[in-house]
Amino acid sequence: MANEKYALLDTDFISKMHLIRKDDHNKLIDKIMAMPGYCFYCHKQIQVEIMRHNIAGAPEWFQSKIESKSICMYDDEMILDELSGVYGEWAISAYAGMLKTACDAYKDGYFEEKFVLVSQMDCRSISREDFLKQLQDDCDTIGEGQNLGELKSYVLLQVLNLKFGEQIYVFCSDDKNARNGVISIGGARCISVLSSFVRLKKEISFTKEDAMPYIDSYMNTCLGRSEEKSFRKFSTLTELQEFVKTITEFDMCI
Repeated sequence: MANEKYALLDTDFISKMHLIRKDDHNKLIDKIMAMPGYCFYCHKQIQVEIMRHNIAGAPEWFQSKIESKSICMYDDEMILDELSGVYGEWAISAYAGMLKTACDAYKDGYFEEKFVLVSQMDCRSISREDFLKQLQDDCDTIGEGQNLGELKSYVLLQVLNLKFGEQIYVFCSDDKNARNGVISIGGARCISVLSSFVRLKKEISFTKEDAMPYIDSYMNTCLGRSEEKSFRKFSTLTELQEFVKTITEFDMCI
C-alpha cells in the first residue's frame, strides 16, 4: 500500500482521453490506466455524466473498468460509510462540511444557493436516510450542466485525503477553473489532459515518438478541427503555453 498512488478521475478527463487515440485499439485513456502502482477512483456522478456526453464507446469502457475493479466508484452512501468510521455520529456534519468546501472552491455562496435542503438541515438530528434523500433532492433540482460531477469529486477528494493521508492525484479537465478548484482544496496534484503526456513519459517511458500520434489526435479532436462539439480550442494563453511546454519536455528527453 505504501508505494501506491491514489488518483481521482473526472468526467471531462475520461471523455477527452477516450477520444484521443492512435487508432481504435490504442486510446490514451488506456495508457493512463496501465500506469503501474496507481489506484483509480471516481464518484458515481461521473458515470451519469459520461452517459450524457454520449461519446461512442465511453460508457461501455467505463462500465468495464468498474466491473473489473480497475476504477473504484464511490456513491454518497459509501462516502458516509467512510466518514462514519472516522467521525461516528458526526459523519453527516462532516459530509455537509466537505460539500460546502467543495462548493466554495467552485464559487462563493454556491452551497447555500444550490444545496438548499442540505444547507438548512440540522445535521445533529437528521437520520442517515433522510440526509441522503435530501441530498439527492438537491442534486435533482440542480440538474444537468451545473458542475455536479466536479463538486462530488471534490468531496471524494477530501475523503481520499482523509482515508489515505497522502497526496491524491486528480486527473481533470484542461479547464483552468477546474484545476484551480482542485488546487484550492489542497492535498492534491492536478494532472490535466495536456500534462498527462508528461506524466506518461515519467511513468512508462512514453517517448516523443510514442506520443506524437496521440498529440496529433489531441490537436484534431480538442482544438476544434473535428466534428466533435464537446471540446474547444485553447481559451487562454496559459493553455497554449502548457501545450508548448509539453512538446518541449519531450524534446528535452531525446
